[in-house]
Amino acid sequence: MELLQLRYFSESAESASFTKTANKYGVPVTSVSASIKRLEKEIGCKLFDRTANRVFLNANGKKLLDTANGLLSRLDAAVGELSSENGDSREIKLLIRGMRRRITGDIIEYRKQNPKTAFKTVFDFSKKNYDEYDVIIDTERNVYPHYERFKLYDMRLFLKAAADDPLCGRKLKLSDLKDRPFISMGLESNTHRILERACARAGFIPEISVVCNDIECYEKLLASGMGIGVTRESGEPDNKNIKALDVSDFDERYTVYSYYRASEYYGNVRSFIDFLRKTDRK
Repeated sequence: MELLQLRYFSESAESASFTKTANKYGVPVTSVSASIKRLEKEIGCKLFDRTANRVFLNANGKKLLDTANGLLSRLDAAVGELSSENGDSREIKLLIRGMRRRITGDIIEYRKQNPKTAFKTVFDFSKKNYDEYDVIIDTERNVYPHYERFKLYDMRLFLKAAADDPLCGRKLKLSDLKDRPFISMGLESNTHRILERACARAGFIPEISVVCNDIECYEKLLASGMGIGVTRESGEPDNKNIKALDVSDFDERYTVYSYYRASEYYGNVRSFIDFLRKTDRK
């Protein structure tokens, strides 16, 4: 019995897919399938029930899974302890889907304290292969089932417009904005999803006049009167050319989490995660 067989088995049991396991380990699907078949032959029983498109852990597989996961967990912990003691040179891979400017600032500050640490950062909402990342920064979603998480930020959201917009200073309902154009930070962005959800409750779909994922350009577009936008509260001075609208039924918050895999929580990855956890975010 080989260690890699157990890793393939454990990952396939969690994902119910040989394909996802192959993608994670960067090998052909046939390699994963053949490895698990050899494991089944060695043990003397089937571990998965197979269909045309999926695999399902059977009763035999369930008996083996707890033991295999326990063994792999203890092994990873031992490796992590040794890596921490002797210097971990892994590149920290981050998928950042929220608070890009602040997380970039966190990376800069951490790098000052740990100059030998290398980072790979990706700002992308279209990515589906999450397992290649050590840390993911995102709002609450159900697409990271095998990740641990902790809260990084929680802040109120505002609808804002150009300071000279006639809507400024008025008491409004969200439905009062149904005929107004909106500016979006990206049709797959978290703030866009929140906006669409709020507008749907008010009975309309927001008309998007401009899509812009650069925050400085976004604020310039708001100030020019191109549309209404969603912004987060911050400790920075407000742009005098932009004002918050008084919309009584827009009561949305923006909560961002740090997601990480427990199996990778050692060495420099652990150090960076602990840094994020302890950083003052008021």
